[in-house]
Amino acid sequence: MRRSGRISSSLISNKGTVPFIAEARAIVKLLIVDDEKMICEEFRETLEQEGYEVDWALSGKEGLQKIQSNHYHLVFLDSAMPVMDGKKVLERIRHFSQVPVALITGFLPESKEKEILNLGAMVCLHKPLDLDRVKSLIHAVGKSEI
Repeated sequence: MRRSGRISSSLISNKGTVPFIAEARAIVKLLIVDDEKMICEEFRETLEQEGYEVDWALSGKEGLQKIQSNHYHLVFLDSAMPVMDGKKVLERIRHFSQVPVALITGFLPESKEKEILNLGAMVCLHKPLDLDRVKSLIHAVGKSEI
């Protein structure tokens, strides 16, 4: 992985980057739920380099189990997973938790995006992800919860 903030799988884009000023902060715990192991590992590595504590799950079921047994400040949830897609996972999360969820999608029609937001996702992020936007989102969530 290159230090530029760009993940080789093009999950994250770092164009137009403004330097991120690290500040004293409590540990922000994040969860990535995606069925593609390489994406989880690369996204985790990028976020850990920014100073966040990151966990990951390779299925919606595993993600739900981790959310039930751990406290996360933010969950990054892939929309397109086999067996249980992001929408179904989000619906189940909302039965027991109000953890902020950012849905990640390659493409989602506007009507589906509105549906996801109405289910309680805080935002839908489109691939490739902008690292500055991801960090701003994490910062806002961490600031409000810590």
